[in-house]
Amino acid sequence: MSAVLLTGAGSGIGAATALRLDQLGIRVFAAVHDPSDGEILAKQTSEKLSVHQVDVTDADSVRALITEVDTALGEAGLDAVVNIAGEGIAGPLELLPIDSLRHQLDVNVVGSVAVTQLALPVLRRAGREGERRGPGRIVFVGSMGGLVSVQLAGAYHASKYAMEAIADAWRQELDPDGISVSLVEPGPIATPLWAKAIQTLDRLPANDRYAERVDAFRESLRHASKHGASPQKVAEQIEHAVTAERPKTRYPIGAAAYVVPKVRRLIPDRLFDKAAQRVTS
Repeated sequence: MSAVLLTGAGSGIGAATALRLDQLGIRVFAAVHDPSDGEILAKQTSEKLSVHQVDVTDADSVRALITEVDTALGEAGLDAVVNIAGEGIAGPLELLPIDSLRHQLDVNVVGSVAVTQLALPVLRRAGREGERRGPGRIVFVGSMGGLVSVQLAGAYHASKYAMEAIADAWRQELDPDGISVSLVEPGPIATPLWAKAIQTLDRLPANDRYAERVDAFRESLRHASKHGASPQKVAEQIEHAVTAERPKTRYPIGAAAYVVPKVRRLIPDRLFDKAAQRVTS
């Protein structure tokens, strides 16, 4: 692999992956939302890594990003697209502003599709080089939360469930082209996403019906932010999806990501609901 486009490279899993791929000598096009994050990343990486500011919810911004990558690569083409850009919006669905729900889906789902759609011609061009470089790779960073849902995170779960469906459909559609599609499914990871999710809770209107559960959920998010697994563990699996001769279709990461979805399929809904309520009690 010699050229990878990576969104969400400004922090957390994205920054860890950008650093790891750069250390392997891969040319990384690191897309960030906040230019200041890009400046920090650039100071830690080699000249092979280039930073590109992008808003994945803005069609013009996404087109500009792909144009920059396409121009820089020339005839070489792109070996992989890794979609990491995402947000976590928390709160009871009853109180959640509809615009917040739209934004959650726009960033986590529509943005990933928009980037991948426009990058596909550049991926296919790399695949034409046959023996030197194989067909392109597409990687989506989903979540264990795309397989199991708990209250007060419905919008986030909806976005991750959607990525499960999109990865499955695209894997089938692109199989004739030899382009692999992998879905990374981490359990709790210590990233800034949880702190940002707490901010969305803090902006909700006061409501006695949900107050105790919101307070408890806020604490569970703080715990995940401090005690979740390292983003580097996710970066290791993304490296495999990008570089392995035969990448996996799914990469669950962490014990919870392996165990909880399996248990969920085996027990009745109401029993699982009672167990899940411990997260917010």
